[in-house]
Amino acid sequence: MSGILSGIKVMDFGHYIAGPYAGMLLSEQGAEVIKVEPPGGDPFRSQKGFTVVNRSKKGISLDLKTPEGRKIALDLAGKADAVIENFKPGTADRLGVGYESVESINPRVVYCSISGFGRNGPYRDMPGWEMLVLSMSTLYTEQNRVGDPVYQNLLVASHYAGFMAAFYITAALYAREMSGKGELIDVSLLKSVTAMQPNIFGNSPAKIRYPFSTRGFMPLVRIYRGSDGAWFVLNAASVGFYTALCTALGHEEWLTDPIFEGAPFLILPPRSAQVASMLQSIFNTKPRDEWVDVLRKANIPCAPVQSVEQFLVHPHVEANRLLVEMEEAGIGKIKEMNMPVSLSGTPGAIKGPSPTLGQHTTEVLTGLGYSSAQLDGLRRKSVIR
Repeated sequence: MSGILSGIKVMDFGHYIAGPYAGMLLSEQGAEVIKVEPPGGDPFRSQKGFTVVNRSKKGISLDLKTPEGRKIALDLAGKADAVIENFKPGTADRLGVGYESVESINPRVVYCSISGFGRNGPYRDMPGWEMLVLSMSTLYTEQNRVGDPVYQNLLVASHYAGFMAAFYITAALYAREMSGKGELIDVSLLKSVTAMQPNIFGNSPAKIRYPFSTRGFMPLVRIYRGSDGAWFVLNAASVGFYTALCTALGHEEWLTDPIFEGAPFLILPPRSAQVASMLQSIFNTKPRDEWVDVLRKANIPCAPVQSVEQFLVHPHVEANRLLVEMEEAGIGKIKEMNMPVSLSGTPGAIKGPSPTLGQHTTEVLTGLGYSSAQLDGLRRKSVIR
Protein backbone atom coordinates (compact mmCIF):
# COMPACT_ATOMS: atom_id res chain seq x y z
CA MET A 1 0.00 0.00 0.00
CA SER A 2 1.75 3.17 -1.22
CA GLY A 3 -0.47 5.69 0.57
CA ILE A 4 -2.84 5.61 3.50
CA LEU A 5 -5.59 7.21 1.34
CA SER A 6 -5.22 4.74 -1.52
CA GLY A 7 -8.64 4.13 -3.09
CA ILE A 8 -10.03 7.54 -2.09
CA LYS A 9 -11.24 9.78 -4.94
CA VAL A 10 -11.23 13.57 -4.56
CA MET A 11 -12.67 16.27 -6.80
CA ASP A 12 -10.63 19.46 -6.46
CA PHE A 13 -12.47 22.57 -7.61
CA GLY A 14 -9.87 24.73 -5.86
CA HIS A 15 -7.96 27.62 -7.33
CA TYR A 16 -5.05 29.76 -6.14
CA ILE A 17 -3.54 28.12 -3.02
CA ALA A 18 -5.65 26.85 -0.11
CA GLY A 19 -7.90 24.38 -1.94
CA PRO A 20 -5.23 23.06 -4.33
CA TYR A 21 -2.73 22.68 -1.48
CA ALA A 22 -5.20 20.50 0.43
CA GLY A 23 -5.74 18.41 -2.70
CA MET A 24 -2.00 17.97 -3.21
CA LEU A 25 -1.53 16.77 0.38
CA LEU A 26 -4.32 14.21 -0.01
CA SER A 27 -3.03 13.00 -3.37
CA GLU A 28 0.47 12.35 -2.09
CA GLN A 29 -0.98 10.23 0.71
CA GLY A 30 -2.56 7.98 -1.92
CA ALA A 31 -5.83 9.63 -2.99
CA GLU A 32 -6.73 10.05 -6.65
CA VAL A 33 -7.29 13.79 -7.05
CA ILE A 34 -8.85 15.36 -10.14
CA LYS A 35 -8.29 19.10 -10.47
CA VAL A 36 -11.04 20.97 -12.31
CA GLU A 37 -10.09 24.22 -14.05
CA PRO A 38 -12.13 26.63 -16.17
CA PRO A 39 -11.25 26.85 -19.87
CA GLY A 40 -8.95 29.81 -19.16
CA GLY A 41 -7.14 27.89 -16.44
CA ASP A 42 -6.56 28.49 -12.75
CA PRO A 43 -5.61 32.18 -12.31
CA PHE A 44 -2.65 30.98 -10.24
CA ARG A 45 -1.09 29.19 -13.25
CA SER A 46 1.09 32.23 -13.95
CA GLN A 47 2.77 31.94 -10.54
CA LYS A 48 5.63 29.53 -9.80
CA GLY A 49 3.87 28.15 -6.73
CA PHE A 50 1.21 26.61 -8.98
CA THR A 51 3.51 23.73 -9.89
CA VAL A 52 3.83 22.60 -6.27
CA VAL A 53 0.25 22.87 -5.03
CA ASN A 54 -1.11 21.10 -8.11
CA ARG A 55 1.40 18.31 -8.62
CA SER A 56 0.41 14.64 -8.22
CA LYS A 57 -3.07 15.32 -9.67
CA LYS A 58 -5.00 14.63 -12.83
CA GLY A 59 -6.23 17.82 -14.47
CA ILE A 60 -9.33 18.50 -16.53
CA SER A 61 -10.74 21.67 -18.04
CA LEU A 62 -14.46 22.21 -17.61
CA ASP A 63 -16.78 25.20 -18.06
CA LEU A 64 -19.07 25.07 -15.03
CA LYS A 65 -21.13 27.95 -16.43
CA THR A 66 -22.65 25.65 -19.05
CA PRO A 67 -25.33 23.00 -18.39
CA GLU A 68 -23.10 20.33 -19.92
CA GLY A 69 -20.18 21.34 -17.73
CA ARG A 70 -22.30 21.27 -14.58
CA LYS A 71 -23.62 17.81 -15.49
CA ILE A 72 -20.10 16.45 -15.94
CA ALA A 73 -19.00 18.03 -12.66
CA LEU A 74 -21.91 16.47 -10.76
CA ASP A 75 -21.31 13.10 -12.42
CA LEU A 76 -17.72 13.19 -11.16
CA ALA A 77 -18.66 14.51 -7.71
CA GLY A 78 -21.31 11.80 -7.44
CA LYS A 79 -18.55 9.18 -7.58
CA ALA A 80 -16.11 11.04 -5.32
CA ASP A 81 -15.31 10.39 -1.68
CA ALA A 82 -14.43 14.05 -1.10
CA VAL A 83 -14.95 17.39 -2.82
CA ILE A 84 -12.87 20.53 -2.26
CA GLU A 85 -13.86 24.04 -3.31
CA ASN A 86 -12.57 27.46 -2.29
CA PHE A 87 -14.88 29.83 -4.11
CA LYS A 88 -16.47 32.79 -2.35
CA PRO A 89 -19.42 31.61 -0.24
CA GLY A 90 -22.40 30.96 -2.47
CA THR A 91 -20.43 30.67 -5.73
CA ALA A 92 -20.31 26.87 -5.74
CA ASP A 93 -24.09 26.83 -5.25
CA ARG A 94 -24.60 29.18 -8.22
CA LEU A 95 -22.35 26.94 -10.33
CA GLY A 96 -24.41 23.90 -9.37
CA VAL A 97 -21.66 22.11 -7.46
CA GLY A 98 -22.46 23.28 -3.91
CA TYR A 99 -22.82 20.95 -0.96
CA GLU A 100 -26.57 20.44 -1.21
CA SER A 101 -26.40 19.57 -4.92
CA VAL A 102 -23.59 17.09 -4.43
CA GLU A 103 -24.94 15.59 -1.19
CA SER A 104 -28.32 14.96 -2.81
CA ILE A 105 -26.72 12.49 -5.24
CA ASN A 106 -23.85 11.36 -2.99
CA PRO A 107 -24.88 11.27 0.71
CA ARG A 108 -21.50 9.79 1.70
CA VAL A 109 -19.52 12.71 0.29
CA VAL A 110 -17.10 14.63 2.51
CA TYR A 111 -17.46 18.16 1.17
CA CYS A 112 -14.88 20.77 2.18
CA SER A 113 -15.66 24.43 1.57
CA ILE A 114 -12.78 26.87 2.05
CA SER A 115 -13.27 30.65 2.13
CA GLY A 116 -11.39 33.70 3.28
CA PHE A 117 -13.60 34.78 6.18
CA GLY A 118 -16.09 31.98 6.75
CA ARG A 119 -19.73 31.45 5.89
CA ASN A 120 -21.16 33.95 8.40
CA GLY A 121 -20.64 37.54 9.50
CA PRO A 122 -20.21 40.91 7.79
CA TYR A 123 -17.00 39.84 6.00
CA ARG A 124 -18.62 36.71 4.53
CA ASP A 125 -18.55 38.00 0.95
CA MET A 126 -15.17 39.70 1.12
CA PRO A 127 -12.58 38.16 -1.25
CA GLY A 128 -10.26 35.82 0.63
CA TRP A 129 -6.98 37.44 -0.38
CA GLU A 130 -4.08 36.69 1.92
CA MET A 131 -3.36 40.36 2.72
CA LEU A 132 -6.93 41.03 3.81
CA VAL A 133 -6.99 37.99 6.08
CA LEU A 134 -3.61 38.68 7.68
CA SER A 135 -4.50 42.33 8.18
CA MET A 136 -7.66 41.47 10.10
CA SER A 137 -6.02 38.62 12.04
CA THR A 138 -3.56 41.05 13.76
CA LEU A 139 -0.53 39.33 12.21
CA TYR A 140 0.77 42.56 10.65
CA THR A 141 0.57 44.50 13.91
CA GLU A 142 1.82 41.60 16.05
CA GLN A 143 5.10 41.54 14.12
CA ASN A 144 5.94 45.03 15.40
CA ARG A 145 3.95 46.02 18.47
CA VAL A 146 5.98 49.16 19.10
CA GLY A 147 5.87 50.57 15.57
CA ASP A 148 4.15 50.48 12.22
CA PRO A 149 2.55 47.29 10.88
CA VAL A 150 4.97 44.96 9.09
CA TYR A 151 3.97 43.20 5.86
CA GLN A 152 4.24 39.40 5.94
CA ASN A 153 5.57 37.98 2.68
CA LEU A 154 4.84 34.31 3.48
CA LEU A 155 1.36 33.08 2.53
CA VAL A 156 0.77 31.56 5.94
CA ALA A 157 -3.04 31.78 6.01
CA SER A 158 -3.55 30.09 2.64
CA HIS A 159 -1.15 27.23 3.30
CA TYR A 160 -2.29 26.65 6.88
CA ALA A 161 -5.91 26.58 5.73
CA GLY A 162 -4.87 23.94 3.19
CA PHE A 163 -3.31 21.89 5.98
CA MET A 164 -6.46 22.28 8.08
CA ALA A 165 -8.64 21.21 5.17
CA ALA A 166 -6.57 18.11 4.43
CA PHE A 167 -6.53 17.09 8.10
CA TYR A 168 -10.26 17.47 8.63
CA ILE A 169 -11.14 15.80 5.33
CA THR A 170 -9.10 12.80 6.45
CA ALA A 171 -10.77 12.88 9.88
CA ALA A 172 -14.22 13.05 8.27
CA LEU A 173 -13.39 10.12 5.99
CA TYR A 174 -12.47 8.12 9.08
CA ALA A 175 -15.71 9.14 10.80
CA ARG A 176 -17.65 8.08 7.70
CA GLU A 177 -16.29 4.56 8.05
CA MET A 178 -18.16 4.30 11.35
CA SER A 179 -21.28 6.36 10.60
CA GLY A 180 -21.69 5.72 6.88
CA LYS A 181 -22.43 9.41 6.42
CA GLY A 182 -20.49 12.23 4.84
CA GLU A 183 -20.50 15.82 6.06
CA LEU A 184 -19.81 19.45 5.24
CA ILE A 185 -16.49 20.91 6.44
CA ASP A 186 -16.22 24.69 6.75
CA VAL A 187 -12.64 26.01 6.67
CA SER A 188 -11.69 29.69 6.56
CA LEU A 189 -8.30 31.33 6.16
CA LEU A 190 -9.14 33.71 9.02
CA LYS A 191 -10.05 30.94 11.45
CA SER A 192 -6.97 28.95 10.42
CA VAL A 193 -4.51 31.79 10.96
CA THR A 194 -6.23 32.61 14.27
CA ALA A 195 -5.54 29.03 15.36
CA MET A 196 -1.84 29.64 14.68
CA GLN A 197 -1.65 32.31 17.38
CA PRO A 198 -2.83 30.86 20.71
CA ASN A 199 -0.02 32.69 22.48
CA ILE A 200 -1.47 36.00 21.30
CA PHE A 201 -5.19 35.54 21.75
CA GLY A 202 -4.70 33.53 24.93
CA ASN A 203 -3.28 36.59 26.72
CA SER A 204 -5.75 38.33 28.98
CA PRO A 205 -5.60 42.15 29.29
CA ALA A 206 -3.96 41.72 32.69
CA LYS A 207 -0.98 39.89 31.22
CA ILE A 208 2.09 41.69 29.96
CA ARG A 209 2.37 42.02 26.19
CA TYR A 210 6.04 41.95 25.29
CA PRO A 211 6.86 44.74 22.85
CA PHE A 212 9.30 43.90 20.09
CA SER A 213 10.92 45.24 16.97
CA THR A 214 11.19 43.61 13.56
CA ARG A 215 14.35 41.85 14.79
CA GLY A 216 12.77 40.17 17.80
CA PHE A 217 10.44 40.64 20.73
CA MET A 218 13.09 40.79 23.46
CA PRO A 219 16.88 41.40 23.56
CA LEU A 220 17.64 37.75 24.32
CA VAL A 221 15.40 36.41 21.53
CA ARG A 222 16.50 38.42 18.56
CA ILE A 223 18.31 38.60 15.23
CA TYR A 224 21.83 39.99 15.44
CA ARG A 225 24.61 40.70 12.95
CA GLY A 226 28.26 39.68 13.00
CA SER A 227 31.19 41.87 12.00
CA ASP A 228 30.95 40.52 8.42
CA GLY A 229 27.38 41.77 8.05
CA ALA A 230 25.91 38.25 8.15
CA TRP A 231 22.88 37.70 10.41
CA PHE A 232 22.13 35.07 13.03
CA VAL A 233 19.33 34.41 15.49
CA LEU A 234 19.91 34.14 19.25
CA ASN A 235 17.42 32.42 21.56
CA ALA A 236 18.49 32.71 25.22
CA ALA A 237 14.92 32.44 26.46
CA SER A 238 15.51 30.77 29.80
CA VAL A 239 17.47 31.57 32.94
CA GLY A 240 19.87 28.76 32.11
CA PHE A 241 20.55 30.02 28.58
CA TYR A 242 20.88 33.60 29.85
CA THR A 243 23.44 32.49 32.42
CA ALA A 244 25.37 30.55 29.77
CA LEU A 245 25.29 33.58 27.47
CA CYS A 246 26.76 35.90 30.11
CA THR A 247 29.55 33.39 30.68
CA ALA A 248 30.22 32.74 26.99
CA LEU A 249 30.49 36.48 26.31
CA GLY A 250 32.74 37.06 29.33
CA HIS A 251 30.22 39.26 31.14
CA GLU A 252 29.28 37.37 34.30
CA GLU A 253 28.61 40.75 35.93
CA TRP A 254 25.43 40.93 33.85
CA LEU A 255 23.95 38.30 36.14
CA THR A 256 23.58 40.97 38.85
CA ASP A 257 23.43 44.11 36.69
CA PRO A 258 20.10 45.96 37.27
CA ILE A 259 19.79 46.69 33.55
CA PHE A 260 19.12 42.97 33.00
CA GLU A 261 16.38 42.87 35.63
CA GLY A 262 13.58 40.63 34.43
CA ALA A 263 15.81 38.58 32.13
CA PRO A 264 15.21 36.71 30.01
CA PHE A 265 11.63 37.71 29.25
CA LEU A 266 10.82 41.00 30.98
CA ILE A 267 13.57 43.39 29.97
CA LEU A 268 11.13 46.13 29.07
CA PRO A 269 11.59 49.45 27.23
CA PRO A 270 13.63 51.54 27.35
CA ARG A 271 16.11 49.07 28.86
CA SER A 272 15.38 46.46 26.19
CA ALA A 273 16.75 48.69 23.42
CA GLN A 274 19.83 49.45 25.51
CA VAL A 275 20.52 45.76 26.18
CA ALA A 276 20.06 44.90 22.49
CA SER A 277 22.54 47.63 21.61
CA MET A 278 25.04 46.27 24.14
CA LEU A 279 24.79 42.80 22.68
CA GLN A 280 25.07 44.05 19.11
CA SER A 281 28.23 45.97 20.02
CA ILE A 282 29.80 42.72 21.23
CA PHE A 283 28.66 40.78 18.17
CA ASN A 284 30.25 43.46 15.98
CA THR A 285 33.67 42.17 17.04
CA LYS A 286 33.57 38.79 15.23
CA PRO A 287 32.10 37.32 12.03
CA ARG A 288 28.73 35.64 12.26
CA ASP A 289 29.97 32.05 11.93
CA GLU A 290 32.48 32.51 14.76
CA TRP A 291 29.70 33.70 17.06
CA VAL A 292 27.48 30.78 16.07
CA ASP A 293 30.36 28.44 16.93
CA VAL A 294 30.97 30.13 20.31
CA LEU A 295 27.29 30.06 21.24
CA ARG A 296 26.70 26.47 20.16
CA LYS A 297 29.69 25.28 22.18
CA ALA A 298 27.99 26.88 25.19
CA ASN A 299 24.73 25.05 24.27
CA ILE A 300 22.94 28.33 23.59
CA PRO A 301 20.31 28.03 20.82
CA CYS A 302 21.36 30.00 17.75
CA ALA A 303 21.39 29.62 13.96
CA PRO A 304 22.49 31.51 10.85
CA VAL A 305 19.83 33.48 9.00
CA GLN A 306 19.84 31.96 5.53
CA SER A 307 18.94 33.17 2.07
CA VAL A 308 16.98 30.97 -0.33
CA GLU A 309 20.19 30.22 -2.24
CA GLN A 310 21.93 29.08 0.96
CA PHE A 311 18.96 26.96 2.02
CA LEU A 312 18.86 25.14 -1.32
CA VAL A 313 22.39 23.74 -0.90
CA HIS A 314 22.51 23.31 2.88
CA PRO A 315 23.72 19.81 3.88
CA HIS A 316 20.90 19.41 6.44
CA VAL A 317 18.32 20.16 3.75
CA GLU A 318 19.92 17.55 1.52
CA ALA A 319 20.24 14.96 4.32
CA ASN A 320 16.52 15.19 5.12
CA ARG A 321 15.43 15.47 1.47
CA LEU A 322 13.42 18.61 2.17
CA LEU A 323 13.50 19.42 -1.53
CA VAL A 324 13.03 17.36 -4.68
CA GLU A 325 13.83 18.09 -8.31
CA MET A 326 10.85 18.00 -10.67
CA GLU A 327 10.52 18.31 -14.43
CA GLU A 328 7.68 20.76 -15.08
CA ALA A 329 6.19 21.26 -18.54
CA GLY A 330 7.30 24.53 -20.11
CA ILE A 331 9.69 25.24 -17.24
CA GLY A 332 12.22 22.43 -17.04
CA LYS A 333 13.87 21.05 -13.93
CA ILE A 334 13.10 22.98 -10.75
CA LYS A 335 13.45 22.31 -7.03
CA GLU A 336 10.24 22.01 -5.05
CA MET A 337 9.31 21.18 -1.48
CA ASN A 338 9.23 17.46 -0.78
CA MET A 339 6.32 15.79 1.01
CA PRO A 340 6.12 17.57 4.38
CA VAL A 341 5.40 14.49 6.51
CA SER A 342 6.70 10.91 6.34
CA LEU A 343 4.76 7.80 7.39
CA SER A 344 6.80 4.64 7.92
CA GLY A 345 4.24 2.05 6.83
CA THR A 346 2.26 4.00 4.22
CA PRO A 347 4.73 6.58 2.97
CA GLY A 348 2.80 7.92 -0.01
CA ALA A 349 4.61 9.51 -2.94
CA ILE A 350 4.84 12.50 -5.26
CA LYS A 351 3.04 11.14 -8.31
CA GLY A 352 4.30 13.59 -10.87
CA PRO A 353 4.37 17.25 -11.93
CA SER A 354 1.36 19.55 -12.12
CA PRO A 355 -0.91 18.79 -15.09
CA THR A 356 -1.02 21.01 -18.13
CA LEU A 357 -4.40 22.66 -18.68
CA GLY A 358 -6.91 19.94 -19.56
CA GLN A 359 -4.22 17.26 -19.77
CA HIS A 360 -6.44 14.44 -18.46
CA THR A 361 -9.85 15.62 -19.68
CA THR A 362 -10.16 12.86 -22.28
CA GLU A 363 -8.99 10.17 -19.86
CA VAL A 364 -11.32 11.22 -17.04
CA LEU A 365 -14.42 11.74 -19.19
CA THR A 366 -13.82 8.51 -21.09
CA GLY A 367 -13.90 6.83 -17.69
CA LEU A 368 -17.36 8.36 -17.19
CA GLY A 369 -18.52 6.73 -20.44
CA TYR A 370 -18.22 9.65 -22.87
CA SER A 371 -17.45 8.64 -26.46
CA SER A 372 -14.94 10.33 -28.75
CA ALA A 373 -17.80 11.88 -30.71
CA GLN A 374 -19.33 13.31 -27.52
CA LEU A 375 -15.97 14.71 -26.42
CA ASP A 376 -15.46 16.33 -29.82
CA GLY A 377 -18.88 17.93 -29.54
CA LEU A 378 -18.13 19.27 -26.07
CA ARG A 379 -14.85 20.74 -27.31
CA ARG A 380 -16.58 22.47 -30.22
CA LYS A 381 -18.91 24.12 -27.70
CA SER A 382 -15.91 25.01 -25.47
CA VAL A 383 -17.37 23.07 -22.54
CA ILE A 384 -14.09 21.17 -22.23
CA ARG A 385 -10.60 21.69 -23.51
